[in-house]
Order: sequence, then structure tokens, then C-alpha cells
Amino acid sequence: MMLKRTALTAAALAALAVLRCVNCAFAGGQGTSAFQFLQLGVGARPSAMGETFAGVADDVNSIYWNPAGLAGLERREATLSHALWLEGITYSNGACALPLKSGTIGVAFNVLNTGAIQKVDNAGLRLSENYSLLDAVGIFSYARKWGGLALGANLKYISSRIEEETAHAYAADVGALYSAFRPWGRKLALGLSVQNVGTKVKYVSEENSLPVMIRAGGSLQVFKSLLIASDLNYIEGNINLHYGAEYARAFGTLVLAARAGYKDDTVKELGALSGLTAGVGVKWSAYQLDYAWNSFTDLGITHRISLGIKFGGMKMGGGSL
Repeated sequence: MMLKRTALTAAALAALAVLRCVNCAFAGGQGTSAFQFLQLGVGARPSAMGETFAGVADDVNSIYWNPAGLAGLERREATLSHALWLEGITYSNGACALPLKSGTIGVAFNVLNTGAIQKVDNAGLRLSENYSLLDAVGIFSYARKWGGLALGANLKYISSRIEEETAHAYAADVGALYSAFRPWGRKLALGLSVQNVGTKVKYVSEENSLPVMIRAGGSLQVFKSLLIASDLNYIEGNINLHYGAEYARAFGTLVLAARAGYKDDTVKELGALSGLTAGVGVKWSAYQLDYAWNSFTDLGITHRISLGIKFGGMKMGGGSL
């Protein structure tokens, strides 16, 4: 029993190290908080645009980036996304949103699975057994609009499991989006979100806070077909700049989009090329398929694909690719 407990404790600590290494690669620094997976971006479209979405926030992916954006949705939306990360890690997401007269409600779930990891004991010796780490978060969202100002909030339940060891926490996000600016006749939107303000987490014998994140961003519709955006992010003492663009063009009922971006999160550790992101999207009728690519140089390449659908009656105005 004592040996099993020792092995399990070592496995839990190793799993925390795995996620902190993941965070180092994806979020640009050594993580000091729990549930590092909360820093991983959601949705192929925002990911391809350099993860610049706090000031865009015009589809159901807003639940993750800035919940205030849900208030601008004109139709019910749903999306499923799956990411292939490094070392066999997968990250899956699902979300849906329902506009109502009194505002917009939404729900979402995110699940990270590390796959099989070999156990080690406290001395660092490898054991014959494997284990896996499963992190998940469930989100309930609400947003409402007053003229050009939208406000939104998320309530989160976060859990993690390593074999028999579990941990959980509760958190909240708040966001604001102002989209009444029209400089030079172009739509300009400014967004701000504060994420993961909540309870502390105790995993085995280690207690940590959640990774609080602050995102401030803006987007400008330069032309009807061209959207540019930029975000300034504060995460665990680090300030990161993100840039992104989307070019979309209609061919009859078919809309094609090309996206690109740059984020400096990983530049210090992995070099300048690790900040590049790119992707494409195709929309036909109410269906949308998006793909995102990101190179982490020597560590490898990550891929993300998302499938979205809009359904129900459509109000006048609004909308995105």
C-alpha cells in the first residue's frame, strides 16, 4: 500500500511537471499555478489568428476569450474542436450559445488528456505501469448588451484526475466589449476580459492558485473582407503581445478565409518562428470548418480543427465568417 501511494504521489508530481512544461511551451514561461491547461487557447479560428480574440469576440468561441462577445450573436451557435498537441497530448472543446431577449446564455466544456505516461517512483526509477492525466472544465456563460457596450461573465467548475487522486476548483471570468466606434467608417471594437479568478487547488500535498489571466484587445474591420486584431495579455507575471488577421471572400454561397498571426509567448524559449500561426476556414450555408497550424520549432507542430454550425432564425445585422 505504501509503495503504491509513493508511486502515485510521484506520478501526480510528474504529471504536474508535464503540464508545466506544456505551459512553458504554449504560454511562454514556467507555470507557478495549478490547472495550467486553462491557458491553452480554444477554437481553430482564434488560434490561427495568433490567439487575438478579446477584441474580436464575434462567435461562440467568445465563451473562452471574452464572454461579453456572446451578447452580439444573432443566431444559436455550436462548435466542436479538437487539437493535437505535442507528445500525444490532446485538447478537445465543445460550446453552444443561445441568444434570448434578455441576453445570451452559453455552455462549454474543455478536456485535456495527456495520454499514457510511464510511472516513476520518488527516486526517479521507471515503473512498469502507466497512468494518464485528465483535466476538464465546465462553463456556464451569460452576456447582455446595452447599446454599443456588452458585458459577460462565466462560472467555471474545474477538475483534474490522476488515477485515484483528484482536485477541483471554482472560478469566474468577466468581460466587456465596446463596438460603437466607427473611425473612418470602419468598425472598431475594444475588449477586456479577466479570467480564472477563483479558489485555490490542492493536488496531493501541493496547494496553488489558479492562473489568473487578463486580456485586452482590439479589432478593426479595415475592409469588408479584411479584419485585423491585436491582444495584450497578462499571465502569471508575463506580458505578451499577439497579432492576427483574417481575410475572407465569398464565392457565391461559399466563403473562404485565410488567417495568420504572431504571438511572442514562446519566442524566448523556442525562437522567433515559434510565434507564427496560420490557418484556413470554409463556410457553406450554416456550416463552418476551420483549421489552425502552429509550429513550435524543434518541439514539433500542433494542429487544431473546429466544426461549427449556426441554426435558428437570424436577426438583422451582426455575424462573422
